[in-house]
Amino acid sequence: MTPRSPRNTPDQLIAAEVWVFDLDNTLYPASSRLFDQVDWNITRFVAKFLNIDQVEARRLQKGYFRQHGTTMQGMMTLHGVDPKTYLEYVHNIDLAPISADPTLSAALERLPGRKLIFTNGSTAHAERITRHIGVDHHFSGCFDIIEAKYTPKPDPGIYAEFCRRFDIDPARAVMVEDMARNLIPAAELGMTTVWLSTDSDWARAGSDGNHIDHMIDELAPWLAELTGVA
Repeated sequence: MTPRSPRNTPDQLIAAEVWVFDLDNTLYPASSRLFDQVDWNITRFVAKFLNIDQVEARRLQKGYFRQHGTTMQGMMTLHGVDPKTYLEYVHNIDLAPISADPTLSAALERLPGRKLIFTNGSTAHAERITRHIGVDHHFSGCFDIIEAKYTPKPDPGIYAEFCRRFDIDPARAVMVEDMARNLIPAAELGMTTVWLSTDSDWARAGSDGNHIDHMIDELAPWLAELTGVA
């Protein structure tokens, strides 16, 4: 395990060689409720695949999420679902609730170091969203659930594989994520962690641990202040 030396000052943060960003409810505001569309698409997929009503599908969906890390993993393990079909279905959403984010784009432009996306979604989903909000050109790579062989965060093994894949020294990296527990393996590897707080109880679970170095309420304003964007 890499010794923990969190970057606690703005200058130390700016000096990071790699910035790792989650996608959903991180690169766009959770207040947009965009992910609610994915959430209900999952319910509809489970209902159709298992031929059950949406009330029962919702119950199974949330149970599988808690037990397996993602509903998809539960559906794959217990019902033999094809993950590519699942991902295409659940990510078929309307992006109207979010718009171009010039502040975020300007801050990412001024932020030194490589910028990467690490998501439990798909690269196709990440590319569609980042193009829509006008920040896709700032990212040099994406590590998605497919590259992770459908094993979701926060499984520690996929964090190690992510670092190998992109040749990351965790002690020189910063990870930004809205799911507090997903920062635990990052911290254990030696990354500096930034938790983007939301009103979701599930996302807040584990936020009282010492694995969180910084807590923020909004990504774009925080990065703008950090990088000196007017």
